[in-house]
Amino acid sequence: MNVRAGMAVAIAAALLVGAGPIGAANGASAAPARSGSSPFTLQQDQIDADEVRMDVALRPNGTAEWTVEFWMHLDDNESTTAFASLRDDIRDDPANHTRAFADRMRETVSTASNATGREMSVGGFDVGAKRQSFAREYGVVRYTFRWQGFAAVEGDDLRAGDALEGIYLDDGTRLLIAWPDGYERTAVTPEPDEDRDRAVIWRGSETDFVSGEPRVVVTAVGSGPPTAALAAVTVVLLGGAAAGWWYYTRRADRVDDGSAGPEPAPDAESPRVDSAETELPPSATTDAEQADATATDDAPDPELLSNEEQVLRLLRERGGRLKQQTVVEELDWTDAKTSKVVSGLREAGKLESFRLGRENVLSLPDGDDELVADTGDDSAE
Repeated sequence: MNVRAGMAVAIAAALLVGAGPIGAANGASAAPARSGSSPFTLQQDQIDADEVRMDVALRPNGTAEWTVEFWMHLDDNESTTAFASLRDDIRDDPANHTRAFADRMRETVSTASNATGREMSVGGFDVGAKRQSFAREYGVVRYTFRWQGFAAVEGDDLRAGDALEGIYLDDGTRLLIAWPDGYERTAVTPEPDEDRDRAVIWRGSETDFVSGEPRVVVTAVGSGPPTAALAAVTVVLLGGAAAGWWYYTRRADRVDDGSAGPEPAPDAESPRVDSAETELPPSATTDAEQADATATDDAPDPELLSNEEQVLRLLRERGGRLKQQTVVEELDWTDAKTSKVVSGLREAGKLESFRLGRENVLSLPDGDDELVADTGDDSAE
């Protein structure tokens, strides 16, 4: 018999405690002997298990946490009394009940390690017994242990099942393999008898494993290379960050670091307007909808304009009149810097200002031929 077939029989023999010698050791070519209504004999108390549940929980490092449960119907006084006695024995001396099981599993894991070429070990054995009620009463004996190296770790993939290749499942036996959170199913062979959230189940009454089975391959979610869309978004974000830094440094070079001074009084020659008698034209509002419709595609880049040119351009875009506070908001300047630039333009005769309530309003002087020359914007002619 080949090594893998022997390994499968060995696993079955080890898990069916007391069912017979390990197949790999004695050259058996078939599954452990079974009797029609009593397929599994548990320990030496001759209590027959009606169901065997093998649950294998994979971990990202390839270790598997194993739970093997033997379920027995407690249909009469005899079976109930026998299970109660076994449960008491397990509680009083659990090591005695794990010793033979652990010895068989160590031989089994050694056989699996030789067959797969992967380093393996087993430990952490424990046993417990309890009664369980569903539609009927059960006595359950549960063995738990840890099998290191059970699954192969290949990059972001976990590949499990080769250590169980060809394992025989009796009609009353099921095998469940579960994978960790953060992994998704990539391949499962053969098709499971039942799918669960992050787990698959095979039942002996429905599945016979052949060479290369069972196999479960799962992959860490999001472990692959970034998609083209993600790469494009990354490029856009990096480009935006670079442009923002360039803009910030350019503006920083132009910021006037003079301290803030008092708001300049209206020019003595500028007419004073009573806010109760005069209403600003719509062009004086700061609503973004009043953006200039006369701007052309070949207009100069605002970043290349001087501070004064930026104020004059903004005035033209807003119909020749706007509040000084609008300049602060639109150009993102400080009050002090705005006041200094406005004062220089007013002294040069390139704009006028007057009070409207508590607001300082800026306006272009009569005729803007000079303004056109200053800003280099020929679209207004």
